[in-house]
Amino acid sequence: MSRAVEFRRIVNGLFEKRAFKLRNILSARRRGAAPVFNRRTVNTAIGALQKLASDEFSRALARDEFASSVHKRKSWHAKRGKGRGVGAKKRAFEAWYQNHFDSARCIYVFWSGRTCEYVGKTGAGGSRPSAHFEKFWFSAVTRIDIYATRGKRALPALECLGMHHFQPRRNKSRAETRKWLKKCPLCEAHKAIEYEVRSVFRLR
Repeated sequence: MSRAVEFRRIVNGLFEKRAFKLRNILSARRRGAAPVFNRRTVNTAIGALQKLASDEFSRALARDEFASSVHKRKSWHAKRGKGRGVGAKKRAFEAWYQNHFDSARCIYVFWSGRTCEYVGKTGAGGSRPSAHFEKFWFSAVTRIDIYATRGKRALPALECLGMHHFQPRRNKSRAETRKWLKKCPLCEAHKAIEYEVRSVFRLR
């Protein structure tokens, strides 16, 4: 089943549940119990629709936004001759970062093989990403991708899109969303889905 078909199926299912009593007012045949339709039903549907939107658009949006807003990308491999211990790796990484990016505004992505561990942003050198070297999960990290952005306004949107697209396991908070900064297009789609569903299926 395509995501578009599944999207319509969920929306139609909401209408079926919401209009159950209305559709059966003139029915002579005895019907079963009305399906449950409450705030949890709506919230579950919103979450499912937002996930479908993320699955459908995150790759294309991330590709387009990164292509237009990133002017340099390099990878640092944590397992290749970087010394033993966290301290040695931090020194090696920060020297490498300063040589290639200095104080550029960047998005960084930690990988353990094909699994994304963490997505973050920095505008003040390599000390911010290297601070994660002390986390318990860093020992499994094999590669760190660094993306240098073209401007300050694009940084939060790219970080947020990176979270949508790469699905990091360790991020606990969302990207910065100040109103004067460039907004994540996928978050805007999520907001539109929630607004429309709550507008159509209003609850007391």
